[in-house]
Order: sequence, then structure tokens, then C-alpha cells
Amino acid sequence: MLVGAIANRRSVASRGAAARLGFTLVEMLVVIAIIGMLMALVSVAVWKALERARMTKIIVEIGQLQTAIQSYKEKHLQYPPCMAEINLTNRKVHFMRHVQVAFTNANYGTAESNFNNLRSNLMTGTGVTAQVYNYKDMAGVVKPLDLNTLDQAEALVFWMGGFPTPFNSGSSASIANRRIFGFHRDQDSPFRRDAAGTEGLDPLRYRTDPFFQFDETRLTDQDGDGWFEYLPMPQVGSAVVAPFVYFDADSYSTASTATGTALEMQIYGYPRLGDLNSLENAGIWGLSVPFASYMDPTNSSPMLWANPESFQIQCGGLDGMYSAPVDDLSQEMRVVIYPGGQVYKKSDGYSKLGSLSVEESDNLSNLSSNTLDGARQEAGR
Repeated sequence: MLVGAIANRRSVASRGAAARLGFTLVEMLVVIAIIGMLMALVSVAVWKALERARMTKIIVEIGQLQTAIQSYKEKHLQYPPCMAEINLTNRKVHFMRHVQVAFTNANYGTAESNFNNLRSNLMTGTGVTAQVYNYKDMAGVVKPLDLNTLDQAEALVFWMGGFPTPFNSGSSASIANRRIFGFHRDQDSPFRRDAAGTEGLDPLRYRTDPFFQFDETRLTDQDGDGWFEYLPMPQVGSAVVAPFVYFDADSYSTASTATGTALEMQIYGYPRLGDLNSLENAGIWGLSVPFASYMDPTNSSPMLWANPESFQIQCGGLDGMYSAPVDDLSQEMRVVIYPGGQVYKKSDGYSKLGSLSVEESDNLSNLSSNTLDGARQEAGR
């Protein structure tokens, strides 16, 4: 009997010790809460690291695009035109004058009528071309490229890479696997195509190499006109991704017209007014407009532009937006002072709005290796 009592006490003590080795419900809940907090902190840190990595990648690519444009200028003596002028005649003449300088053997002429002839030849396969530069629209219909629709985002891809690879009007298939087709190596006629028999053997044999190696998975035709835009990041589903935009100084610094002491901007922002789906896209990602470096406080008109002798490359940042969505392209030109961050809005003149919007704050350009808001903070504004 004594032995049994002792055994029972040992058994009870053993069960108590075992119970004390486990966790109570409260202790378990505390541990779970701590683990959750740690995971949240780690997730935030990982997300910020991923954002920094994505931002750094875009900044590096902007630098590579800038180098490519500089290389283009060294070879062709001029920065290429961005096709942003409001005045269509000025836009056409600017284009033809550049072609005449860049391709010195090409005798295309420099007048507006020469642009119109070149445009017609590209669309009909006559004159300077042996075949039409066709593209397939969003409905799958094969159409000829129209030089009139080339805009500021597409000009960047065009001058750095050349024409989009054409589609065969009969089979509706691309004539080559590469999306960028280049220019013709014939300096007398860089915009022409070879005869069907020659291209059929080797479509790219007589085409130029690009100045920039585009990631072809990020080449897109968001306005459906056949010319490519280049995205700073892959587009996933219906996510907003505004393309890289190019503005050459010949367009934005000399296209201002004096009216008394005021200067009025004579270029379109991107998307460009009148282009296919321009208002639709502006209603998604807003407008990209060249940055100014100084605004005259007495008349609130842009007086000095950033990079007045070269060019600007702009990117909407990680949110894929240049500015807040707009519903009137003619009245929503927001001019940002770089690096101060002040914003002026075009109406009859320019009225000061204040500082950068949320959408503008993370925008990137070739003016620095920081966001607009980061540059503003570095400037101590």
C-alpha cells in the first residue's frame, strides 16, 4: 500500500512536470503575435529592397539610353528630333533637316513637301522604298506605317533602333523574328526596303544594328499606330506602365515664341494631342512635359529649360504615371522646375500650383540619379 501511494505521487509529479514543459494558450498566442510582427517587419524591408532594386535598374537603363543617344549624335552630328512641335510644318521640317544631316548621302530634301513625299513613299512602296513598311493593328489588320503619327516615346525607339520589323501583307506574318528592323545600310536611301526576293532570303542582312539593345519583351504599341514605345518595366495584366519619353532640346528650347517678356511653350507633352488614344492614355498616366530650370516670377512663364542644349529622357517611376490623370490635353501642361520641385500649370499663362504631386514625386529622368522628390530634397527646397 505504501509502495502504491509513492508510485501515485511520482505519477502525478511526472504529469505536472510534463504539463509545465508545454505552452499555455496565452503563451502560444504571444509567440504567434511576435512571429507575425517579425514577418511584417521583414516583409516591409524586403519590399523596400525590391523597390530600390527596381528603381536602380530603371536609373541604370536611363543612363544607357542617354549613352546611346550621345553615340547617335557622335555618329550623325545631331540629336534626333522628338516630334513634339505643336506646329505640324515645323515638326516635318525639323525631321527632314535632321535626316539630311544624319544621312548626308540621302537626297530626300528638307521642306515640308519632302516629308509628305517620304511619308507617301513609305506607305505605298514607291520612290525611296521598294516595299511598304506594314504593321498589324490591334484588330489584326495589316496597314502601312504613317510617319505623321511618330511621337515622343516612339521617336526614342525609332532613332535608337530603326523601323519596326514589317508584316507581310499577304500572310499577315512578321517577315523576321526580331521586332526591331533598323534602317537600310544604303546611305543614299536609309528608309528603303529591299525587293521581296532579297528580303525573303535574309531580311536583316542589309539593315543597321541598333544603338541600344532593347528588351523586346518591353517594346509595345500602346496607341495602335505601329510604332513601338519602350516600357521601363514589364507590363503585368492591366497594370499602368507609362513608356520612356524623349524630348530633344531643339524642340523644347527653341520652340518658345516671345510675346512681350513672356515665353510660351510650343511643344506638346506626351501623349501628344491628336494622336491615337492620346486622351485615353493621358487619362491613365497623365502627361510628361520637359522640365524647366527657371521660371520668371514676374510673369510665370518658363524662361529656361533643363538641358537646354541636349535632351531629356523621362520615366514615370515605379507607379507608372507621369502626373495625375488628365482629361484635357490642351490645358493640363504641368511644368516642373528642376530640381526645386515647384509646379506651374498652363492656362492662358502659367499659374503656380505648389509642389510635386504624388504621381510626379517618383518620376525619373536623365537629369540625375534620383527621383524628382529626391532631387528636390537634395537641393534643400
